[in-house]
Amino acid sequence: MRNGLKIQLSVIDALIYRELKTRVSNVKFGVFGVFIEPVGVLLIFILIIGALRRNSNIPMSIALFLLSGITLYTLFSSIAIRALNAINANKALFIYRPVKPVDTVIARAIVETGLYAIVFLVISFAIFIFKEQLILANFPLLVIVFISLSFCATGFGLFFMVAGFRYEWLSQVVPLLLRPLWFISGVFFSIQQLPQWIRPWLSWNPILQAIELTRSAFDSDYILNPTIISLPYLISCSIISITLGLWIYLNNEKILLTR
Repeated sequence: MRNGLKIQLSVIDALIYRELKTRVSNVKFGVFGVFIEPVGVLLIFILIIGALRRNSNIPMSIALFLLSGITLYTLFSSIAIRALNAINANKALFIYRPVKPVDTVIARAIVETGLYAIVFLVISFAIFIFKEQLILANFPLLVIVFISLSFCATGFGLFFMVAGFRYEWLSQVVPLLLRPLWFISGVFFSIQQLPQWIRPWLSWNPILQAIELTRSAFDSDYILNPTIISLPYLISCSIISITLGLWIYLNNEKILLTR
C-alpha cells in the first residue's frame, strides 16, 4: 500500500515536471512566458470592464471584484478542459504500467492551480501597491476557497475525461458547454445585484459560490447572504465532485487503458 502510494506520487511528480516543461517550451520568454499570457488577459479584462463599470454600486474595488471572478472561472474551466484532453496528450506514456490516466489529470490540475494562484497573487499585490493599501480581510478563507474550487474542477475533469474518451464528440462539445458559465457564475456581477427570485437558482453553481466567497475574503464590507452563499456548501460540492469523479474513473480505468 505504502509502496504503491509512493510510486504514484513519483509518477505525478514526473508528470508535473513534464507538463511544466511542455508549457515553457511552447511559449516565448521561457518560464516568464507561462505567466505573461494569463496575466495579460486578466489585466486587459480588468482595465476594459473596470472602465465600463466605473460608476457601478459594487461595494469593493472594481479591480479586485473582476480579478476574483475572472481568475476563479478561468481556473475551473482550464482544469476541466485540460483534463478532458489529458489522455490524448499523454497517450504514449500509458505503455508504462505505473502511469495511469488519473495521474495525468491530477498533475494537470496541480499545474493549473499553481499557475493561477501565482497569477492571482501577483495581480492582487499589484492592485494593493497601486492603491497603496492592503485590502485582504480573510486570507485563510481565500486559500480554502481556491483549493476547494480546484478539487471541484478536478472531479468534473475526471468525469469529462472518461466521457470524452467513450464519446469522442464530447471533446468538441464540452468546451462549448462551459462557455455559458462565464455569464452565470458571477464573473461580472454580484449575486446581490440580481432579482431575489433568481438568486437561489444561480447559487447552486459552485463557481459562483467560490467567486462570491473570494470577494468577501478581500473585503469584509462585501456582504453575503449566508442562506445562499456559504463555504460549507462549496466544500461539500468539492467533496462530492472529487468522489464521483474518482468513482466514475475507477469503474472505467480498464477501458481507458485497453481501448
